[in-house]
Amino acid sequence: MRSPRAATSLATFATGAATMLGATFAAWGQSVLPPPLPPNVREVFLVRQDQSDCTNTTVPSGDSPNVRGVLTLSRGNDGNTTVKLAMTVSANTTYHSYLKCVRELGTITTGDEGTGFATFTFPTNSAGATYAFDMYPAGAPLGNKFQSMTVKY
Repeated sequence: MRSPRAATSLATFATGAATMLGATFAAWGQSVLPPPLPPNVREVFLVRQDQSDCTNTTVPSGDSPNVRGVLTLSRGNDGNTTVKLAMTVSANTTYHSYLKCVRELGTITTGDEGTGFATFTFPTNSAGATYAFDMYPAGAPLGNKFQSMTVKY
């Protein structure tokens, strides 16, 4: 038979543990979800895929082993859209980046570890409400082409 003091200690411990676990799970749950993006910002993955149509309707929309980067787009009040691109692809390679079926945005050269970063700007009115990007090196070898997920505003 437990003493009243042991029962009180056990109850205090259980209450404290439950409170700590509840706070931990609440904090964990809060940190798992990123804050929502502002209405003028979109974020899409860059996926290893050799081809698709002008708006990349055949590019998978979820995370997968073929995801090699992320594009963050922001529509400005100045009539321009800014694209920030971060990727991990082939090392020491120059890629041409395109607003698909519209125009080239610029080039990105990766380093020894295949990482590359770039920022491009284009007139927002040069693309419709739905568009996409693609990226590949000169000569466009199969397996080294990348398509963005579809961007929708």
